[in-house]
Amino acid sequence: MELRYELMRPQEIVAARTRTPIAYVPIGPMEWHGPHMAVGMDMLHAHTMALEAARKAGGVVLPPLPLGTETYTDAERLRHRGFEGSERIYGMDYPGFALPSLYIEESAFAIIVREIVRGLKRQAFRVIALVNGHGALNHRNTLMRVATETTEPGRVTVLLAGYLYDGRYREHAAIGETSYLLAYHPEAVDLSALPPLPKPLGYRDFGVLDRQTVVGEPTPDFTVAPEHDPRRATPERGRDDVAYESDRIARRVAEALAALQPA
Repeated sequence: MELRYELMRPQEIVAARTRTPIAYVPIGPMEWHGPHMAVGMDMLHAHTMALEAARKAGGVVLPPLPLGTETYTDAERLRHRGFEGSERIYGMDYPGFALPSLYIEESAFAIIVREIVRGLKRQAFRVIALVNGHGALNHRNTLMRVATETTEPGRVTVLLAGYLYDGRYREHAAIGETSYLLAYHPEAVDLSALPPLPKPLGYRDFGVLDRQTVVGEPTPDFTVAPEHDPRRATPERGRDDVAYESDRIARRVAEALAALQPA
């Protein structure tokens, strides 16, 4: 049964909504994820999680939105990544990288997401899941604010979901995200773009961040810890992570729908 909104005819969308009035909105920017991964990682990951959740809980999945916002990195986090702390760096746009990311301004991001939610509410969806694939704090806070402000208690619930919000792991372009792409989009990964093992991967040199630096405890030499090294990624881990996170999303949307008043 088709779940992808853009491939469904109007009567199919109405039938799906009648069965289970849940809509998933996958979201993530086009962003640098090292030289070895496609820039659409966050968006693609969110879309896969949404599709798997819809297979478990019902509903329809909108096309992934290539949207996200960022901020300038503060001095402490810059030092965690091996910089001096005085640099002015926006998101993952590190000096020397071949391509800047496609971030959009925070207020514009909020307006776009809010309008999509408004349209889905007009179509009588009762649970709208903003499935997030991007970890920036202001990005997540913006989505949380939109979800809170557009929820109508008892009638429509808008919620924020996704692996970076539910929190199984936190990293950027390291073993977890690379494993996901190897499992679902292997054509979008080229590990030969990284130096061979056991050469260390510097945070600032490749834009690969392990859990240690994300939580503020970088390795002493500011290189990716071996257990988070993307060169050790496997498709099996990617599929396992998606199964875990989609289970959590499916459970949350089902609980949200059950808590609403009858239509």
